[in-house]
Amino acid sequence: MDEADVANDRAEQFIAEALKAARLKKNEAPSTGVCRSCEELIEAERLRINPTARLCAECAAEDEASRKRAHRVGG
Repeated sequence: MDEADVANDRAEQFIAEALKAARLKKNEAPSTGVCRSCEELIEAERLRINPTARLCAECAAEDEASRKRAHRVGG
């Protein structure tokens, strides 16, 4: 198996996972419009783009940064 085959396999795997996530997200209930973290209203533009958003933009950014830090340090 050469590098092109490995890259193709990875791309196919990524696409399959993205489709799976999209299908699951499609079945999610719409957001309540209130951030689960800070309990402030979620921005209207954010809800327009992602009707299932559970966090406001600020809390979502903090959550993502926290996940990245945890991933880098391994837990």
